[in-house]
Amino acid sequence: MSSLPNSAEQWLRYMPAAQHQRQELRLVESAWDQLSLLSSLSLLSSKASSGGDLAQARRDFAALSGDLMQGLVNEALKNRSADLAARAQVCIDVLVRNLFERTADIGFFATDVGVAEYLADPDPALRPLVEARLAEYASKYSVYRNIFLFDTDLQLCAGLRPVAPVGGLDRLDADGAFLRSVLQSDAAYAEHHAVHGFCGTEAETLLYARRVHAGGRIVGVLCLEFKLADEMPAIFDSVQQGDAQGGGLQGSDAVLALVDAHGRVLVSGDALQLPTGWVLPQAGSAGIHCVRHASRRYLMAVRGTQGFQGYQGPGWRGVALLPLDLAFDETAHDERSPLAGELSGQAELLSQDLREIPQRSAAILAALERSVWNGLLELNQIGDAGADGRDAAAPRELLFAKTLLSEIGATARKTAQAFSGALQDLYGVVLRSLLRDAQGRAALAMQILDRNLYERANDCRWWALAPQFARTLAAGTAGCSQATSVLEEINGLYTVYACLVLFGVDGRVMAVSRPGLAHHVGTRLDEDWVQRCLRLRGSQAYTVSPYQASRFYDQGPTFVYAAAVRADVGDGMGRATGPVLGGIAIVWDAASQLQSILDDCAVGTGTRDVLAFVDGQDRIVRTSGDPASLQPPQAIATSRQGGRSVALDGQLYGVGQSRGQGYREFRSSDGYDHGLGCLVLRHLCERRAPVPAAPQSDAHLGAARVGAQHRLQMATFLVGTHWLGVEAAQVVAAGPDVTVLHGGGSRPPFLGMAQIGERVYSVVDLRSVVSTAPGSAPVSRAADLQRQMVLVRVPLENGSQGHNSGRDFILRVDALGAMLDLDRRELRPVGMAAGSAGTALIDAVVPVATAGDQPGRGLLCRISPQWLQQCALGALADGPAQDVGALLAAA
Repeated sequence: MSSLPNSAEQWLRYMPAAQHQRQELRLVESAWDQLSLLSSLSLLSSKASSGGDLAQARRDFAALSGDLMQGLVNEALKNRSADLAARAQVCIDVLVRNLFERTADIGFFATDVGVAEYLADPDPALRPLVEARLAEYASKYSVYRNIFLFDTDLQLCAGLRPVAPVGGLDRLDADGAFLRSVLQSDAAYAEHHAVHGFCGTEAETLLYARRVHAGGRIVGVLCLEFKLADEMPAIFDSVQQGDAQGGGLQGSDAVLALVDAHGRVLVSGDALQLPTGWVLPQAGSAGIHCVRHASRRYLMAVRGTQGFQGYQGPGWRGVALLPLDLAFDETAHDERSPLAGELSGQAELLSQDLREIPQRSAAILAALERSVWNGLLELNQIGDAGADGRDAAAPRELLFAKTLLSEIGATARKTAQAFSGALQDLYGVVLRSLLRDAQGRAALAMQILDRNLYERANDCRWWALAPQFARTLAAGTAGCSQATSVLEEINGLYTVYACLVLFGVDGRVMAVSRPGLAHHVGTRLDEDWVQRCLRLRGSQAYTVSPYQASRFYDQGPTFVYAAAVRADVGDGMGRATGPVLGGIAIVWDAASQLQSILDDCAVGTGTRDVLAFVDGQDRIVRTSGDPASLQPPQAIATSRQGGRSVALDGQLYGVGQSRGQGYREFRSSDGYDHGLGCLVLRHLCERRAPVPAAPQSDAHLGAARVGAQHRLQMATFLVGTHWLGVEAAQVVAAGPDVTVLHGGGSRPPFLGMAQIGERVYSVVDLRSVVSTAPGSAPVSRAADLQRQMVLVRVPLENGSQGHNSGRDFILRVDALGAMLDLDRRELRPVGMAAGSAGTALIDAVVPVATAGDQPGRGLLCRISPQWLQQCALGALADGPAQDVGALLAAA
C-alpha cells in the first residue's frame, strides 16, 4: 500500500537534477518558437524549412518533454522507494533470522541436564556453579544480556548477572502472570516483549522463555534476555555500510528503525530524528508513504518480514525514512568500467512504459533531419538554376533560407543534446539503482551467511559442555542410547544440520544424530579437523574443516564445526576444565542453507540475474538463477578494479561482490575466515554497438567564396563509423527507413524493394557493402527508426545527364550527415581496393572541418560515380564488404 502524490510538479521541487533538465528543455522550446517566427519572414524560407514539419516537430518535442519529465520523476521516485524498501526489508528479515535461532536455543537450553537438575533441587550452595555455567553459555552466545532461572514458586534461583528488580506491585503482578503462563504452557517457546521488572530496567526487553522438566515433572522456567538494543544498531550499521559500498546515499541521510504492529518505534537508528517510543501511524501497515514528522517531510518505507522456515517473528516491521529534501540529491556513482558508456541509450534498462521515449526522441529528430536535408537539396537546386541563368531566388533570400535551415539543424542538435542529457539522467537513476541493488544483495547474502555460521561456531562449543556427552565418552560406550537420543533431539531443534557426531579421543565415532548414518558408529575418523579438535585448549576454542566433502554429507562440500569435550570435574555442571575425552562435530547442511540464502536474497530479480557463492579462488560454490553465462573470475576482477559492469556472452551485467565483514566476534576477532564470498550479476541489457553520431559541419556557409566552376555540393551520411557522401546533384530526397521487402530478382548488393512516396525502389543497404566495426548491428530488412533512406538518381552511361533521367534506387544508411558546399580542388583521389566487380566504392576523400563534440577535421569519403553506375546497371557481382577503415588509415 502506498500513499504518495501523483503529480510530477509536487516531486520536482525535491529533484534538483530534474529541475535542471526541465530548464534546459524549456530553453530549446523557446528556440523553436523563434525559428518558427523567422521561417515565416519569406516564402522561400517558409517553403525550404517545411513550416508544417517545423511546427509538428515543435509540438512533438513539447509533448515528449512533458512525458520525459514525468518519466524521470516516476523513475527516480520508484527507484528511491525500492531502495528504502530494501533497507527496511533487510532490517526486519535479518533480525527475524537471528530470533529464529533464539527459538531453537531456548529449546535446547531448557533440556540442559545441569540446569534441570539444579531447578529440581535449587541448593543455594550450587548457585555459583550454575551461574558459572550460565556465563559459559553467554560467552559463546554473545547475543544474550541476561539469563534467568525461576523455580515453580517464581523465585529467582540463578542469573547470569545480578540485577535490582524495578517497578512496584503492578510490575510484580505482570511478571508473575507472564512466568505462570510459561509454566502452564507446553509450547516450544514463549516470545515476550514488554517491561520485565526482574530484568532491572524500565525499558522493554525481549525474552525467550520455556518451562524446564526434570524427572518427568515441571521444575521451573528458563528465560533468555535478548540484546535487542545492541543487535539493532549493528543491523542498521551493516545496512548503511552496504549502501555506501553500493554507491548509494551517505548512511547518515537515512533513518532506520524497528516498529511494532501499531507503528511505535522500538529501536531507532537516529534518536534525534526519530525517538524511541514515537508513534508513526502510517508505519502500522507495510508500504511506501510520504509523511510529515517533526516539521519535516520524509519518504518512508515500511516492510514486514518474509519469515524464515515458517517463523514470522514478534510481528514487527522494518522502517526506513529519508528526508525529501535529501532523497533525490544524489551524486552519481563513479563508474570506472570501460563498458559504462555502452549503457547509455539502452532502452532495455528502462521500464516498459519508458522504453518508447528514446525511440520517440530519435524518430522526431530523424524526421527533422530529413526535413532540413531535403530543404537544403531544394535550395541547392534553386541555386543551380540561378547559376544557369534560369529563374532563381534573390541571392540574399537564398542565403537567408540556407542560414535558417542551418540554424534549424543546429537547434535540432541542441534539442537532441537536451533530451540526451535528460535521458542520461534517467538512465543514471536506473543504472545506479540496479548497481546498488546488486551490491546490496551481495552484502546481505554474506551478512546472513556470517550470522548463520556464527551460530554454528557457538553451538558446537556449547554442546561440547553437555554432561551427557562427557559421561558417554568417559564410559567409552559406542552407540550409547542416551548420547544418541540427545544428539537426535538437538538435530530436531536445529534444522540447519545434516548430522551431529560424537567421537572419542582416538577418533572413533561414538554416536550420530541420524539413524541413516549409524553405520559410521565405531569407525575411526582420520580427517585433519579431528586432530585439530582434540588439540584445542579451553572451552572457547573451536575448529572448522575446509569447505570440502564429508563422509557424513552426501550433498556436496560442507563445513564441519567441532569442539573438544572434556571430563566433568565432578560438580555435574560440565565445566570444561578436565582432560579432553573426544569431541563433538556438527555437519552443516551446506547445500540447503546456501541455496536458501541465495534464493531469499534473489527475491525480485529477473530470470537472467545470477547470485552465487564463490570460494577463495573465485570458483562457484552455489548459484541461484541461470549460471550459464557466469564467469566469476572476470566479474570479480572487474569489481575489485572499481568497475561495476561487465560483458559476458554478449550481455551487460551490473556487478555486486562482497566477502562479508563477519558478525560480532566471528571472523572479526576470533582469527577464523571461511573464505566464501558472494557474487551478484544483475542483467542490464544486450551488448550492442552504439549508434555513431553524424559529423556536424556548416561548411556550405564558408564555401560561398568558391567559384561556381569549383563548387562541389555533397550530401553526406554515416554507415557505421564511416562518413560517406555522394554529389548532391544525384540525390532526389531522403526518406524514413521502412521494411525492405524481398525483391523477386534482386541481386547483390540490392537487398530488396522499399517504398518512398508513391513509388517502389530497389534498396542497397550500405552495411552490406562497407566493412563495419565488430559488434555492429547486422543487415536487417526490418524498419529501424534511427536509420534513413537516401533516394539517388544515377545517370546511365549512354543516357542524358539531366536531373530527370537515369535510374533511381535507394541507399540505406545509418544516419544523415551535413549537406556540404566544398571546393572540388580539395578532393584527394584514393586507390581503394576494388570489389569483385572491379569497381571501387570510394574514389576520393576530402578533409572537412567538423564541430560539435569532436571538433577538428574529418575525412569525408566520396562514393565513386562509377560504382553508382555499375550498381544502377546491375553489373556488380556479390563480394565481400569493402574496407573503408583501411583506406582511411592509409590516407
